[in-house]
Amino acid sequence: MIGIREAALVLESGKYFVGTGFGATKTVSGELVFTTVTAAGYNAVLTDPSNQRQIFTMTFPTIGNYGVPAWVPDEFGLFQHFESDSVRVGGFVVYECCKQPSHWESTRTLDTFLQEQNVPGIEGVDTRAITRILRSEGLQKCILQVLPEGELPDISALQDAVHVTEDINTRDLCAEVSIKDVKMYNTRAPEKIVIIDMGVKHNIIRNLCKRNFCVVRVPYNTSYEQIMTFAPKGIVISNGPGDPKMCKPAIAVAKQCIDDEVPLFGICLGNQIIGLAAGGNTYRLKYGHRGGNKPCIDLTTNSCYITTQNHSYVVDPETIKGAGFKPYFTNVDDKSLEGLYHPEKPVFSVQFHPEAFPGPRDPNFLFDKFEKLIRGGKN
Repeated sequence: MIGIREAALVLESGKYFVGTGFGATKTVSGELVFTTVTAAGYNAVLTDPSNQRQIFTMTFPTIGNYGVPAWVPDEFGLFQHFESDSVRVGGFVVYECCKQPSHWESTRTLDTFLQEQNVPGIEGVDTRAITRILRSEGLQKCILQVLPEGELPDISALQDAVHVTEDINTRDLCAEVSIKDVKMYNTRAPEKIVIIDMGVKHNIIRNLCKRNFCVVRVPYNTSYEQIMTFAPKGIVISNGPGDPKMCKPAIAVAKQCIDDEVPLFGICLGNQIIGLAAGGNTYRLKYGHRGGNKPCIDLTTNSCYITTQNHSYVVDPETIKGAGFKPYFTNVDDKSLEGLYHPEKPVFSVQFHPEAFPGPRDPNFLFDKFEKLIRGGKN
């Protein structure tokens, strides 16, 4: 059994926090972010490919209460309790890591799970203070270090080292998380939908399978010509990590889909890619939107939905004017653009996650909307 280990979190600004380590004993660097996802959502956060190499701070005080379930696949071969086949975050920051979880499906603690996945975590730090720093100063690079038992962190050395760590947004992160070969789900279904895997969450695939589609999951850099060999009824551009402007192959596919009026649905990063394909521009938010309590207004009905969000970049609404697209949703908190649609073509996208279920009027109906577009309905 591993004993008490010292841990440190050092920010690019020079601020630092010292606490107790859990998970793997190692040193990692990445982009420090925070999420307001509550106590039940940590397994999804950990395994979401959109979070590749990010150091996640959970604002909810106690994490790990429900433990970690087994890797159990559903009827489509997708893991029931996780969003991919491994932990994707680079590190985990919590106020308290629960040592004695209670849930009938739990097979191990969060500490044990992160040890198995070779991901470090730190607890006993003021996550409220970290969140306030990020809201004030913006997202920034950091180093998270969990030391072997008996060793102490060298804060000065870590403060020097953090400045020369890599900015993960300069990496082609989608290439790191996307599949390498085509994979198909629900193969007995009569009609195909292609998902361009930019870092797709399992629950997006599941929602399409449940609507009786055969889902063809293709790598992030698959060409339009290759995609069309599957004769899809529609195309989905998934969520994923990093700067959308790095996603040139997917932008090219989106442009061709728009021109050819192929039914197209973009989710999160997919929304940004469609915005760029339409001739728009994207920009990086100061601290991003991450959580399960984000209110958005449907501009076509004036209805408000509580949404789950997880992104740093958004489409600039001023840059899509004249491209034929219209704003679909807007964020209540900061008025940022949360979706696009084309009134004459079968194309729409949302910045949030309709496959998640955070509020009383969940936006899961957007998958039904996509199905209707495929069947010949109006946008």
